[in-house]
Amino acid sequence: QLWLPTKKPCLMKKQITILAFLLLSTWALAQENSITLSGGYPFAKIEDTETKLSGWRINVLYEFNPSNGNFAHGLSVGYVGLSGDETEGVNTVSYDVDTWPIYYAPKFLFGSEKVKGFIKGAIGWQFSGLDRTGSRGALETNDSGFAGGGGAGLSYSINEKIFLAAEYELLWLSNTYYSDGWLNTASLGIGFRF
Repeated sequence: QLWLPTKKPCLMKKQITILAFLLLSTWALAQENSITLSGGYPFAKIEDTETKLSGWRINVLYEFNPSNGNFAHGLSVGYVGLSGDETEGVNTVSYDVDTWPIYYAPKFLFGSEKVKGFIKGAIGWQFSGLDRTGSRGALETNDSGFAGGGGAGLSYSINEKIFLAAEYELLWLSNTYYSDGWLNTASLGIGFRF
């Protein structure tokens, strides 16, 4: 007797495939994505000197919040411009530092729908340029290295799609060729959910 396959297994595969797509679509609809544009006041101290630098910072943060829960995953890209002077006896040394930090920013959220607090981590890489000028000569160099730290802040929902954010962040920037340092930033931003 010749055995011929029936069409039932094919129909079952189609039903399982459709069900899997529906479940994945439901999960995708439950997630929340957002982009936050922020700017703020950074200040830092270069290692092995008494120089205190300050300036400005702009930042873009993309976040993915699976199932709209308490944990979010973010990717942060920004620019920091710092400058400052140090007096050594009769000599004055001027520093200008430009940094591009790029890092992964996991976040834990808590609070109500209207006002949420958060704490976050930061781990990634940074690209920096240092320009030092003084009576002893000038030095201009570029470097890159580790960027890591954390922060805390609040977000306030204006409506379902727009929110305001305030944050304080502490970030360690290490370099191979010139001094490392802590970068502190107080920032305000506006965010958009989609």
